[in-house]
Amino acid sequence: MNPNSERIPDIRCEDFYAVDTAFQALLARHLDATAMDWAKPRLHRMGRLAAGEIDTLAFEADANPPELAPYDRQGERTERIAIHPSYARLKEIAYGEGIVADFYSPEVRRLLGKQTHRVKFALGYVFSQAEQGLYCPICMTDGAARLIEQFGTEELKSTMLAKLGSRPPDYWQGAMFLTEKQGGSDVGACDTVASKAPDGSWRLTGDKWFCSNAETDLAMVLARPEGAPAGTRGLALFAMTRRLPDGSLNPWFVMRLKSKLGTRSMPTGEVRIEGAVAHLIGDAGRGFIYMTEMLNLSRLYNAVASISLIRRAFWEAASYAKARQAFGKTLSSYPMVQDTLVAMALELEAACALVFETVACLDRLDAGEASVRPLLRILTPLGKLFTGRLAVRCASESVEMLGGNGYVEDRVTSRLYRDAQVLPVWEGTTNILVLDCFRAMAKEGSLSAFVETMRARKGAFGGESAGVLDPLVRGLESEAADLMRSEGDGWTVGARHWCERAARAFEAVLLCDAAAKGGEREKTAAQAFLTRFVTAPGRPPRPADLAAQFATLV
Repeated sequence: MNPNSERIPDIRCEDFYAVDTAFQALLARHLDATAMDWAKPRLHRMGRLAAGEIDTLAFEADANPPELAPYDRQGERTERIAIHPSYARLKEIAYGEGIVADFYSPEVRRLLGKQTHRVKFALGYVFSQAEQGLYCPICMTDGAARLIEQFGTEELKSTMLAKLGSRPPDYWQGAMFLTEKQGGSDVGACDTVASKAPDGSWRLTGDKWFCSNAETDLAMVLARPEGAPAGTRGLALFAMTRRLPDGSLNPWFVMRLKSKLGTRSMPTGEVRIEGAVAHLIGDAGRGFIYMTEMLNLSRLYNAVASISLIRRAFWEAASYAKARQAFGKTLSSYPMVQDTLVAMALELEAACALVFETVACLDRLDAGEASVRPLLRILTPLGKLFTGRLAVRCASESVEMLGGNGYVEDRVTSRLYRDAQVLPVWEGTTNILVLDCFRAMAKEGSLSAFVETMRARKGAFGGESAGVLDPLVRGLESEAADLMRSEGDGWTVGARHWCERAARAFEAVLLCDAAAKGGEREKTAAQAFLTRFVTAPGRPPRPADLAAQFATLV
């Protein structure tokens, strides 16, 4: 017997960015030489950290979740969230690498221009392959900073924004306290009350039910000013700090930490607000409109976390299959294994294209291109809903590829599977996002923008694309129009199915566009994706085609 046949491969990587040639090619299509020159050394550095120290710390932080110390009833009423040293070190690395701060630097913004978000999310894609838990606070720190930068007073910008955009040790983390027990996704059911004090300041009172990053320095909070109307129209947005200017605690308290399926390294809690001092952001009647800016940015972060998790799941599965022997051969030499890995590779490449096209739209909008807003409005919920569900499926495939070795907690695959399930839930479940897609089409002209983009970007590299994409796009346009004319709520079932197919179609268009401009890998990916997911879903590939796809894509 070959002694190697009994060995379990110890899969390791030196640099997550260096081994991801498909992602490198995607960035080359999105970034100019100046942006790439700035980003490349940072991506390699993050790739080495994520494959090394960050990966090790993430295992430790997941195994040692935060704890809530009891109240000190004898003195100041307070609580202390005790985080493990591994999580503290993760924060030091991530924020110290400028994963937020760099992108609030005027010099960096001038250098990167309208590619800023793409570079920022590229770094996040590499980082979160190792640690999904902390990527949530990173997201909310960026989101809180964005809200204050766009809608805050000059005073708040000079204090809060400066802190949120800093590196350790002099930096703040952000959070969003939105969900309430009686409301959930029904944000308009918010019961938290905002009262105006005689000195003109605001005081908040209420309970928030799901507060991620509960150890935050600053939370963006929706509350209803006394006398304001019901629903989302009556909500105002406030910035609420953990400590007051004199150093004392602002009276809001974490009552309990959630015991979660995944993302265990990061503290999520239930918060009671007892007359906490807060700062009004913008106009009191536009709070929910302001908050949608942070929600939509969070949805983009969610989509990036999804493709990052898919990438790590794929890398683990492919690397293991190439090294593990069974029945005298490596797993990767078996056609069924090749078929699974090719499917994962195609799903990953297409999802990355979809997500970074959406990020590119945000870059264009921030650069003043207002005409891109309708497209961004539909791609954001569409990409989030599709990639979140895909991450769960791909994480499961990775566990299965490793078998029992993938199910135990000494492998990252089990954590990936646990972490993945939050992605379809956080910042809007699939059903909520389907409704948002159709709201964008009905109110903001997003259907026309979506269809026109697909027609303009479908590429022309030959093969099956010429006769497939045009009727596919026409069918999606006609069906969406029919659904929007429907009465009652029965149309929503069709709407959900439409979103799934629309995401696939947009992915196919982007891959065909890349193939028309790219090399052999791009052509192979586009042709294989069209056949497998568009023209003949469920039909097995021919053996020769599968072998060629595996050699090129895996």
